[in-house]
Amino acid sequence: MPNGKHGDHPYTDIVVHKADIYSPVAAALVREIATLTDDKTRRALADLLYEKFNPYDRPDVHALERHLATLRDNLRKDASAGEFEVDNK
Repeated sequence: MPNGKHGDHPYTDIVVHKADIYSPVAAALVREIATLTDDKTRRALADLLYEKFNPYDRPDVHALERHLATLRDNLRKDASAGEFEVDNK
């Protein structure tokens, strides 16, 4: 059973434990997306990372990076259109 420690889940490894799972680019995109979106989308991203891009299943990292970049770009566009509040740190 997961207990929140490093290695339990790729999303928490990246966001909470600051590990560069997959690649530094993918990890940076996941962290940025986490700041741009709501809980529902973060949960969907976490599910996607675990189910489709599980690091133990030798995922296609380039496909993941493309997917994450597209998601991030869409979230930025939505935020600039006023659909979401964004914390610009």
